[in-house]
Amino acid sequence: MLWEQEAADALDLDWTSMLIRPKGVSGSSSRVLHEIELRDPGHDLRTWIAFRRRFYALLASLDPTPDVLLLRHNVHDPFEARFIASHRNVVTVHHTIEDAEILALGGRAAPVKRRLERHFGARSLRSAAGIAGLTPEILAHERSRRVNCAPATFVYPNGRLLDDALPIDRRDGLRLAFVASEFAPWQGLEGLLDRLAASTADIALDVVGSLSAEQERRCAKDPRVRVHGLLDQKALRDVLAAATAGIAALRADGKGLTQACSLKVRDYLAAGVPVVSGHDDVFPDDFPYYRRTGTDIDAILAAAHEWRSVDRATVREAARPHIDKVELVRRLHGELVAAFASADD
Repeated sequence: MLWEQEAADALDLDWTSMLIRPKGVSGSSSRVLHEIELRDPGHDLRTWIAFRRRFYALLASLDPTPDVLLLRHNVHDPFEARFIASHRNVVTVHHTIEDAEILALGGRAAPVKRRLERHFGARSLRSAAGIAGLTPEILAHERSRRVNCAPATFVYPNGRLLDDALPIDRRDGLRLAFVASEFAPWQGLEGLLDRLAASTADIALDVVGSLSAEQERRCAKDPRVRVHGLLDQKALRDVLAAATAGIAALRADGKGLTQACSLKVRDYLAAGVPVVSGHDDVFPDDFPYYRRTGTDIDAILAAAHEWRSVDRATVREAARPHIDKVELVRRLHGELVAAFASADD
């Protein structure tokens, strides 16, 4: 959200980004952060209801009233549906196919949560002035949930701010970097380890992120795999400096997706590191530094060999139009103005 605000500032747009959370949650503050103080902080249903009510009260009190309010969709939220119904300037923003992800995350309550999302999520969509999806696939799904006339629609991919600095290139042999905050099933780490174990390929794998005990045990069985745990930005930059390719999620189909748009892919490309993946992204078909290989070690090796001598700056500049937050905000702002200015005429 800070990147988005800084991009809007660079473009001199009348645009305010807000990240709203309960007061007292750990984490650094920033100028986009707004905190809501609750009388009875906790994690029970009553606290959730209190926060959601105060969240929408804060949005309703914004002064001046926004011309357009981009609201990240909150699953199975009756308060969201009620708020959107009374505020006809809301564009809901969707980063996943929600009901499929609920089932993928599992748990005893998943079927109930899915039914609630199908009900309240559909109500939100019916009242929304527009729908924004992270990818064309997500946007098409959300449009299909709206039973009345189609609202304005937008594709708003993930992006990041780009600076002039690139990691010092320390490539020596073939190395893969696999980064995730945690390795959920759709990341596909287990499948990759299986394929790597069946191969004698001379390739190294750096695994960065939080792993389960079983995942750590699996990684420890292969001397080509190095586990780093969670890293700060400087340490991650050092890992990427040695990487021939970065690995994106290898099983996005586990969330009902064939197309995704993850921040870590943008991080790889911003560092000049090409990407292998198990899903399509929003890049054009002729983009040369993103390849859908799944866990096929031979395909991954072929891509790594092809990319091993490509200059880091070449990779990032090719990716810039598709990952630069400034360009993405510029495009979305223009589309919003075109859609809603014409609606007011």
